[in-house]
Amino acid sequence: MKTLLKNGILVDSKANLLIEDNIISYIGLEEPAADQVLSLQNHLVLPAMIDPHVHVRGLQQKDKEDWQTASLAAINGGVATIFDMPNTLPPTNSLENFELKLKEAKENSLVDFRLHLGANGHNKEELNSILKHYRQYVGGIKVFLAGSSSNEIVQNPQHLTDIFEFAAQHDLVVLVHSELQSCLQKWQQQIGEQSILNHSYIRNRECALAGTKLAVETAKKVGNKLYICHVSTKEEIEYLRKYKTDYIYCEVTPHHLCLDEEILRLVGNFGKVNPPLRTTEDTRALWQGIKDGTVDVIGSDHAPHHLEEKIQSYRKAPSGFPGLETTLPVILDKASECDISCSRIQKLTSQKVAEIFQLKKVGKLEIGYKANIVIVDINQTQPLIAAFFQSKAKYSPFDGYVSKVKIEKTIVEGKVY
Repeated sequence: MKTLLKNGILVDSKANLLIEDNIISYIGLEEPAADQVLSLQNHLVLPAMIDPHVHVRGLQQKDKEDWQTASLAAINGGVATIFDMPNTLPPTNSLENFELKLKEAKENSLVDFRLHLGANGHNKEELNSILKHYRQYVGGIKVFLAGSSSNEIVQNPQHLTDIFEFAAQHDLVVLVHSELQSCLQKWQQQIGEQSILNHSYIRNRECALAGTKLAVETAKKVGNKLYICHVSTKEEIEYLRKYKTDYIYCEVTPHHLCLDEEILRLVGNFGKVNPPLRTTEDTRALWQGIKDGTVDVIGSDHAPHHLEEKIQSYRKAPSGFPGLETTLPVILDKASECDISCSRIQKLTSQKVAEIFQLKKVGKLEIGYKANIVIVDINQTQPLIAAFFQSKAKYSPFDGYVSKVKIEKTIVEGKVY
């Protein structure tokens, strides 16, 4: 099967692109023969997003999201590869649990996937067993330094060192949720009014910086690859700008880039997320981190819950919201406002992720690479309406946002959606 993408804009030049089966076989100005031709009318053609930060749910939480709905949401948002986080029920911290999740993913996912492993400081042998049998499906190792929705917490610094050393031995990336639990507990006791408007104080910025410092200092001692998830504060960006190395990576999310805590007055718990939405000063600092290269990756932190859960009181409502369908439309829209090039966005959403997690033949539009492609209409608006999401989670703090670009089609290993 040959598919020709005709008259597309590849970052900064117009070209035709031929897909043979699931591989890009030609890029240029000629028009090779093809079984089907997609006339793009100067649409933007980019590598499909590789999202390293997704909570698919599944298993005992299929009612919140399953592999089919998550992958449909991914396709709807221009994402062809997802990395699932381990804080599922049951958690991805043993060979038995890994095999349960892998079976579900293989049977139901429409997109490529990897599974992050959960480390708690006590399951090294289980992780060894997983790597022995299923290394090709493993993304990295996830560590939570604080509680979020449902996860095991690593609080012992020696356990953290042990996990980092294990990761270094196996050439794996350690992804860290860097809010520090002991710090959070201190602030939770100090803040009297427990409400969504105080979420950023209750889960204080001080705690995010403390956890990031601990992770970076430990990684520098051990020498392992470190990936700081969802950086949210100006202080973290300033610290990472100064101290990160070529094996320490920084991720930001579209909600921390494009929303601030004022939106909570309108959306309430729909905007409850960990780490919290911060200030406009923080969002500016994150964009500056993108411009100067401090930020390596944009991840969605897709974290679906039931609508009924999110409309509960602040204390009871879980943190997180869907992001697979909003990330690329929002980021591509805002990038033009912030004078960020399409080339830079491509690196943030696909190329750098492939490099960090050692994915082969993805993340670029090059001959011989997999045909994982997103086609974007840069002349058509796209309202983001939560009620129409493919995800089971029909809510979002971006609900009603109108992007100035539209995800037209997503191609996953040559299959056009």
